[in-house]
Parts: sequence; C-alpha cells; structure tokens
Amino acid sequence: MSSRCISPLPWPSRGVAAVLAFVVSCAGMWSSAVSAADLEIEFFHWGYDGRAVAPAFNPLTVVIHNPGNSDLSGELELRRLRSGYWPVGLPIRLPVFVSPGARRPVRFYPYVLGEYDNWRLDWIDSDGTRRELNTSSWTLRLGPPATVLLEEPDRLSSRGGRLRSLDESWFPAVSTATDGLAGVALDHVPRWEAVRRRAFLEWLARGGTLHLLEAPDGRGVVFGGDLKGLNGTNPVTRYGAGRVIRHGFGVEEIPDDFPQRAAPRAARDATESLAMYGFDPFGSIDDSALFSTLRSMTRPRRNWPLIYLACLVYMVVLFPGGFVFGQGERDYRVVLGLLGGTVVLFSGIFFMVGRRDDAAKLTIRTATVADHLADGDLEYQQWVEAAVTRGGNYRFTHSGRNRLYSTAQNLEKSSGLIEHGGDAALSIDVPPYSSSTFLVKGRLPGQSIELSVVDIQAIGGQLQALVLSTGEGFPSTIRQASVLVGGRFYWLVHRDGLLQLDQPAGTMSHPSYRGDGRLTQSFDPEFDRYREVDEAYEDLYEALVLRSLGFTDRVRAAHFRLPPGEIRVFVYAETPESLSVQIDESTDQIGFVLYSWNLQSASLP
Repeated sequence: MSSRCISPLPWPSRGVAAVLAFVVSCAGMWSSAVSAADLEIEFFHWGYDGRAVAPAFNPLTVVIHNPGNSDLSGELELRRLRSGYWPVGLPIRLPVFVSPGARRPVRFYPYVLGEYDNWRLDWIDSDGTRRELNTSSWTLRLGPPATVLLEEPDRLSSRGGRLRSLDESWFPAVSTATDGLAGVALDHVPRWEAVRRRAFLEWLARGGTLHLLEAPDGRGVVFGGDLKGLNGTNPVTRYGAGRVIRHGFGVEEIPDDFPQRAAPRAARDATESLAMYGFDPFGSIDDSALFSTLRSMTRPRRNWPLIYLACLVYMVVLFPGGFVFGQGERDYRVVLGLLGGTVVLFSGIFFMVGRRDDAAKLTIRTATVADHLADGDLEYQQWVEAAVTRGGNYRFTHSGRNRLYSTAQNLEKSSGLIEHGGDAALSIDVPPYSSSTFLVKGRLPGQSIELSVVDIQAIGGQLQALVLSTGEGFPSTIRQASVLVGGRFYWLVHRDGLLQLDQPAGTMSHPSYRGDGRLTQSFDPEFDRYREVDEAYEDLYEALVLRSLGFTDRVRAAHFRLPPGEIRVFVYAETPESLSVQIDESTDQIGFVLYSWNLQSASLP
C-alpha cells in the first residue's frame, strides 16, 4: 500500500497560497536587489588636505556606506574622463566587501595630470552588473604639498585650527603616493600597522618634515618599536633627508604662521639660472614630451618621397590614364583588366614601401629617474613606450614594492586594467602595429648605491675640485655624469672607481642641434618622427635632470638653486635588469636611467 501526504487545504486555497509564496519570493529578490544597489558615497577626500598635487600620484579616499540588509561584494572602478564625459586611459579597479549597515574607506592612488581632470566611479556587482555612482561633488582642486595634523580615528572634532587635520588611519600604506605631503604634525603616537609605519618612515627619510608637538598632558611624544629612531632631545634632528622638529607648544597653541615657510628668493638675487649653464628654457619636459621622445625611437623609417610619388603615379594612371586608354574602340574587358592590374600592382608597391620590418614582436623603450635614498632604498619613476607588431593583451610589471601605474594621458581610451597592491601591474590590449605608453613609480629595497665625498674644494662659490668614491653596484659604463652645486652644473668623469671633476669650474655646454637628415615635419606626416636611439637618449638627459629636481616645466626651473651645503650628483647609464619592464614575451628592450644622489658637505658655501 502506498502512502502520500494529503494537504489540509482545499485546491483553491492551495492555489492562492502558491501565488502568495511566489509574490513573496519575488519581493524578497527585489528587495535584495535594491539593497545590493544602494551603495552610497558618504565622503571623499583628495590628497592630504583636500587638494591634489600635479603631476603626481595622489591618494583618493572614498568612504562608502551599505544601508541595505545584505552584504555588498563587488568592485569599485575609478576612471579618468575627458571633458567630463569621455573615458580615457585605463581604470583602477579594487575589490570591495561591505557588510550591512557598515561604512569603510576605499583608497585609490590615481595619477593627477592637472586641475581639469574629471573622474568617474562605477560599482561592479559580483555578477558583472555595472552602475555609475554619483560623483557630482568631486571638484578637484590643486595645491602645494600640504602640512597636516594627524588625528586619532575616534576623535569627534578637529583640533588643528588653521592646520588641516587628517585621520591617521588614512595615511597611505605606500610611500610612492606622498609627493603631496610636505609635513606632518603629531602630539601622540599613531596606532599604525607595520606597513603604514614603514611608509611613514620612508616618506620622512626622503625629505619629509615631522613636527612633534607637546602631548595633551604637556609631555613630549616618545615613540617605540619601529618609530623609536625618531626620539631625541635636540630641537631639530635629521632623519635621512628629512627633519624632525620639536616644538614647545601643543595643538591648541599652534601659531598662525605655522609651519614657517622659507621666503621666496627675490628676482635680483637670482643672478644665475639653469639657462645660463646649458638648459634650454623653452622645450617641454612634461610626461607627454617624454612619451613623444620614447615613441620616436620605435617609429619605422619610411621613404615618404617615394610613397608620395607612388600615390601621384597611381592617381594619374587611374585617372585620367584609365579614361584616356578606354577611349576609342578598345574592348572594355581589356580596360577593366588594365585597371584591375594597376590596383594589384600598386597594392604590392605600397605594401613593400610602407611595411614595418620589425624583427621583434614587442619593442620597449624606457627612461627612468632613480633617487638613491639615505635608508638604502632606490625610488624610481619610469616612462615606458611599448610598440607591438602583433596585437594582444599584454601585462607589464616591475620589480620592487609600492608600485603605482598610470597611462598619464587624457587623450585616448585604452582597453585594460591597472592593478595596485602587492601584485601591481598594468594590463592593456594593444592593437597590431601600434604602441602604448605608461609610467610607473616604485621602490627597490636595499638597491641604493653608496656615493661619498672624498675631496671637495670651492672658492668664491665656484667648485674647484671634487672627488667622489663609488660603492658596489655602481655602473661600470656611464653615458654622462654631472653635479649641481648652487645653481651651477659641472661635468664629471668616471676614472679608477672615482667620480671626478672633469675640469675646474667647468659648466654644462648648451646641447647643439642634431638633425636626423630627414624631411621637415610639414612633409613628414608622422607626429613622432623616427630618431636614432643614441640621439634620443642624449636629448632626454636634460629633461630627466629637471624631472629629478621636481620640475615639470622649464620656466619654474629657470632660477633654481640648491640650499647651501648641498650637492646633487647625476649619473646617466643603461637601465639595469632590476629596473627593466617584466613581461612574458620576447622583447627588444632598451632603456637609460638617471641616478641621483643628494649629498651634504660643510665645505660648500
């Protein structure tokens, strides 16, 4: 005997119950979908004081809120816009998880080009659904590097007065995004994890300023653990290239003129300028100019006069040649055959004359600025041009940590993705016979090369003698070397393991023009004309020196001088393996790096 379950409800009632169950389930799915789409942006914060520095990588902190009743799991995607609408460059995408009712900060590190940058933020659900978030209040403002007061995360109100406050938990975990930070004021010991403490010390050692204020109980701040090297009793203590300044007041007594800034030098005091010693005051040195020079080395050499001549002959043969030949009683099939043969013949001619004979599938040219830091690390910024003959998706990465990538342009949209974090990389889809440019900033731990002063002599502000000893890892062959003292450059030579002054009171000569023997740009339609590798990299030296000094245009560099007692050494050499672009493809890769050292000497005026 079989058994079955008999419903206590009559058939009509069971039908109504089924309909109600279906409606409830649909309502539940609808409500979950609504809650999953209710991600809110509560707050955003550019840089350290609400303003960004350009051109540089800046932290952008976005505080998001999940007001729904279910978990939110997906990705946030940040993308640059041109004219407030057109997406350009590559997006930065970060995975995000927010529990119901929770808030969390999400931190991006975009490369800001200027005040006209616009940005779009999209939420991408785990199922791939994309939704644009409201960023209408994201007005980007530019400013100088900021000095901020770090506050504890649970503090309800700001105490800094005229000094902007920053939640200490928002201090970036990567020191390569601290170009916009000039100084930090502290009256307590921050509660940071190890990676954030390391980033703070790296920022300080590369030239930051730490202002230590009295604690609320009137005592001085005493650090422990990784930060105990900041302790001391002197009013000013050096930490690498940075400073620790101890003040005799607390947060509530911060004066109106804090922090004190050096008065700008009067124009009449700027008796020497970089232009006097060999630097062209007009040429561009921004990112687009560096990319243009790199592109010129991967452009094919084409015989444009022959191409133009072939085009002219082709047009004449088709018309009026074809028209004249077809007159009279000739068979139309002969005329059409002649025209077809002409098309085939000239197609072959254009293919042979205009084709690109690249042996390598991927050609890479790089230019790098690398600063040797006092803590033993090497911080670098590299501009990359990658030209391909076969299209595809390419993933570029580098050695080191704290790597940040950007296409650094607002002209065209690219297909790909920028990844930040421990496995930072740039992935981009490059069409056949085209190229892509990008830049990267990173840090190589323990790769700094020691350079020390053996002898230095100066008379009347002029350098008379200089001998520098080089440490392990110094390039065996260098292309150029110079030293900046005050506002004057001097050539250096590398002999017997020493860098020495090439000639007493020698200065950098003005670079002479070297033509490439090609036609004028008005006749050559290529925007970035082909240049030989040696010529292009020789011209890049000057631009890289100015970029290493922190300039992005020559006008601001016109009257630059180093502080008294400080010298800057520059060495230009081939890029080592540790700074090469890493990719799982065979490449024709050439690059040069400008190393720089910031040294102190009491013998200088």
